[in-house]
Amino acid sequence: MPSSDPITVPQVIKLVVGFNPSSILDIGCGNGRYGFLFREALDMNYGRMKPESWEKTIDGVEMIHDYRSPIHDCFYNKVYWEDWLKIDLEKKYDLVFMGDVLEHFIEGLWQEALDKALYSGAVVICVCPNWDGSINQGAVFGNESEKHRVVLSPSKIGGKCVWANTKAFITINSLYDVCVERDVLF
Repeated sequence: MPSSDPITVPQVIKLVVGFNPSSILDIGCGNGRYGFLFREALDMNYGRMKPESWEKTIDGVEMIHDYRSPIHDCFYNKVYWEDWLKIDLEKKYDLVFMGDVLEHFIEGLWQEALDKALYSGAVVICVCPNWDGSINQGAVFGNESEKHRVVLSPSKIGGKCVWANTKAFITINSLYDVCVERDVLF
């Protein structure tokens, strides 16, 4: 969906602020909620209100053009309006965020999507549903790509699980294992 359960928002923002990345790629940015929150937490809260004063680069990826909103134009530096697995990125990022994304890929492709994210950023934060019933989500707003196609768990995704409840979990993955030693975990 262009938005997801807000229960993970405080945990995600705390992690992102703790890492204080110079650049973020928000994969599956939907309606732009996290782009706005990342911009607010990392630039606007420091008085950098206008794009010409921003110090952080926040880019997004979204394949559903119908999800485009003014938020994308106002708070992201750039949004790639295409399929994550088909994008040729112009750069690497300090942090890649995948909020409620991996469950939309079939077995085999979710691993490819995560591997591409790991290659694209030093740290990858993933948020996923944490209950078997989530697989029952079908098309949303007539959009077949919104179907949940796989049930995931922290152990299946790998990395370090930093937060979980009965609805969702958050993992941090890194090719460089920089996140495990950082003092940004709960």
